Amino acid sequence: MALLVPEPAQWLARYGDELYRYALSRVASAEEAQELVQDTLCSALDALASFRGEASERTWLFVILRRKVVDFYRRQARSPFVPLPVLPEQDPEAEFFQPATGHWQPGQGPADWAAPSDEDALEQQEFQAVLRSCQQRLSPQHGAVFVLRFAEELSAEEICAALQLTAANYWVIVHRLKLHLRRCLEKNWFGSTLRS
Repeated sequence: MALLVPEPAQWLARYGDELYRYALSRVASAEEAQELVQDTLCSALDALASFRGEASERTWLFVILRRKVVDFYRRQARSPFVPLPVLPEQDPEAEFFQPATGHWQPGQGPADWAAPSDEDALEQQEFQAVLRSCQQRLSPQHGAVFVLRFAEELSAEEICAALQLTAANYWVIVHRLKLHLRRCLEKNWFGSTLRS
């Protein structure tokens, strides 16, 4: 088997767009995605001597980028962001659940969502834009859990270790972020069709 010789001068031309799309699908802004790709390429260049050629350059760069995404959300989760206290009537849980029992409020149980057609690319792009906007409204910690769980598909244990969360805290965050995303999508994408 021939040893693969990395070509750092070609990385941006060969893999830059693909790395950028991957990063952009996991962070909130184009600037953050560009920064992650730049960090990935710099880290790969620094670690060039350790490249053993057991995987392709592309695979190696994506592994580095994936680790950069996890590090990015680890830093985000540790930010000093402190959410303002929520008034009881603004608490998303109060809208959906009965405070005394924790059961669904009448008429607030999950409804069938008519998913955008796979054939309609414009509608899919619009939905992705609304979802990204809803995701940006999450706190840094909730956003980190969302991306690591649902985009990177890390296990609960891996996320707890990366973000230094207890298992109970992790599940509370997952529950709350799902409620926030549901509320945001119902308001901004599905509109009044579910409420009628």
